[in-house]
Amino acid sequence: LFHGSNDTAGGWVLAGHANFILDNLIADKKAVPMIVVMPFGHAVPFGSPKEIQAKNVELYEKYIFEDVMPLVHGKYRVEKSKAKTAIAGLSMGGGQSLAIGMNHMDTFSAIGAFSAAVPQNIETKTDALEKANPLIWFACGKDDSIFSRSAELDTKLTAAGVKHTWRPSGGAHTYTVWRQYLAEFAPLLFR
Repeated sequence: LFHGSNDTAGGWVLAGHANFILDNLIADKKAVPMIVVMPFGHAVPFGSPKEIQAKNVELYEKYIFEDVMPLVHGKYRVEKSKAKTAIAGLSMGGGQSLAIGMNHMDTFSAIGAFSAAVPQNIETKTDALEKANPLIWFACGKDDSIFSRSAELDTKLTAAGVKHTWRPSGGAHTYTVWRQYLAEFAPLLFR
């Protein structure tokens, strides 16, 4: 579960209350028990020049696969199958989730993107997405300055015949909407 650009690995707990949201969903039997990993999303120093920032997703993807996932698999009793692995995030983390998830459709059964910084080359992945058929769920508030990027993603996926859920909502680029999105997305996982 990835955080946004001006945030840290603690953001989803400190401001997003992901721990309370998931505990309540699990207690109410609306979501299955799961391990949620919230790594730091800046693989390059925050505030680096644009040419260095442009490498953040690529380096972060490497970090996830070479460091984070092996650590989790080595330390916790988790199923390593695609059916039991999902990726999600907000803003920058939503863009990272889309990019990494679509680059590794053999690894993730679900991709969630909340007010995502949608990657530019997404349309090149539509044929593979249709074949892999992951759960793709994304949402954005209509008052969010990047709302149009998610709306365009919906248009592209719809035109390509890729099954997905697009949830436009009220609200802006804040944890108020991201908490709601997590509460809607988590119950869909690992069913």
